[in-house]
Amino acid sequence: MKWRTERRRGWSGLIMAAMLLLAACSGGNEDGNGAAGNSGTDGTGNATAGEAEAAAAAEKVLRIRYYDDPAGFDPATIFRVENENIAFNLFSGLTSYSPSGEIIPDLAESWETDDNMTWTFHLREGVQWQKGYGEFTAADVLYSYDRILDPATASPYASEFANVASYEATDDYTVVIKLKSPDANFLHVVANYHQGQIVKQEAVEELGDQFMWNPVGTGPYMIESMKTNSEIVMVRHEDYYRGPAPIERLVFSIIKDDDTAAIALQNGEVDLAMRIERTELLERLEADGFSLNPLYDRAVNLRIFNTDVEPLGEVKVRQAWAHAVDWASNIAATNPMGDSPTINLLPKWMEVYTDDVPVYDYDPEKAKQLLAEAGYPDGFSVTMHVRSVEEIDQLEQENLRAVGIDMQFEIVEAAMYNQIRNDGSFEVSGRQLPAINPDMILFSYLHPDNIAPNGLNGARYDNPELTELLEAARAEIDADKRKSLYAQVQRIALTDLPYIPRLSANGFWPGFDYVENVVINPLSQVNFYEVDMTN
Repeated sequence: MKWRTERRRGWSGLIMAAMLLLAACSGGNEDGNGAAGNSGTDGTGNATAGEAEAAAAAEKVLRIRYYDDPAGFDPATIFRVENENIAFNLFSGLTSYSPSGEIIPDLAESWETDDNMTWTFHLREGVQWQKGYGEFTAADVLYSYDRILDPATASPYASEFANVASYEATDDYTVVIKLKSPDANFLHVVANYHQGQIVKQEAVEELGDQFMWNPVGTGPYMIESMKTNSEIVMVRHEDYYRGPAPIERLVFSIIKDDDTAAIALQNGEVDLAMRIERTELLERLEADGFSLNPLYDRAVNLRIFNTDVEPLGEVKVRQAWAHAVDWASNIAATNPMGDSPTINLLPKWMEVYTDDVPVYDYDPEKAKQLLAEAGYPDGFSVTMHVRSVEEIDQLEQENLRAVGIDMQFEIVEAAMYNQIRNDGSFEVSGRQLPAINPDMILFSYLHPDNIAPNGLNGARYDNPELTELLEAARAEIDADKRKSLYAQVQRIALTDLPYIPRLSANGFWPGFDYVENVVINPLSQVNFYEVDMTN
């Protein structure tokens, strides 16, 4: 590993020397005195300390592996973690997240509420939009929320505002939001994620359907250019309210294959790899001295059943599926570093998580029994749309075949795959939703208001008892009572089993050791404002 760092430093030194030489050769005014004007020299033809510092700053270009084609960065419709990483650094919300996932101030420097129903946000003054769109004000907040709620926008995140009764700007720097019922988690709803990200009306209207490719935000970085299937270049926002980021330019190279990405990292073609999760590659990179920059149990990966499709509407059929698959052994055989077993819809680190839920141990005979009790002693056939067939999917297919369930794969391209999941036109599917707010997961998956295509409840699940508990949990101010209510929700959901928790995904962003402060937050995002490079 040492030789790679030295190689980079060596090149940096050559570049610095060349820049200083050019500066020296071009120093001075036409009269040659070199003492006046903006020559950048000390009067003797030598570069000043200021110019040397500027040259050093210009060299801070971080090259990052990006693992798929971008799908657009409009907060109203954004999808997939890799796109959300761009958006998290491009936009801002009223609140945001620390690396550990705690709520912190962002566009709102403070807020107050007495009852968790009326929230008053005091906005920062002087915050500048990127690309010359002027100062951020409360009007931008109102427009952004109106846009999310507008049916013409067709935002899958509109339901996140379902509990909002009204919002208004009492002046240019104050926003008051009133809820229909108390929500102790509401600061997550207005955070720098999806519906909480604030956009500029003039930019949206000027750019139209191209806004998703030319977004304008108030965050620390903005998009400079994109090359289809090649790279995304972001430059720092010099007028960012916290000051310019340490790194001037982020170059995201699109490298879809993990093996190729690992080689690119080892060859020094990139400094940091966004998401490499295969065990054999991680072990190789770790042995080679790279920092893995891990986040464990970042998100739960689910198997989704469309309960409107028979026989998937039968609880015993879904429970049979859960018993038929050897989830733990399949993980151990395919990716023990990248994934770990789990039993719940929520990640283990979440405060309201409980392990007091039904557990479906690998038991093929139990699976056969449940299928027979459901009226399917000979099994059934089902189709699952996928972008690609992974080894762990093939093992699941073999497990199911052993009890009589014939699962066939239909491979579709990314845009079609997302459309099928979002409109709920599937039999069996999958989803992995990073979240910090438990309601982001539980309401999205389980509340009837979010049944696809209105939200992420692709299972079309509707249990009035669970819905009542879920709404009560969100409204409960007492933390212990809230936790108890959420525990009941989890137990019912894992009994009815519209979703099977397949695995808990770990996250790794391997990189050189000179790339510092790479911290993956619980939304699987890295705040590049905090990242720096040492030479």
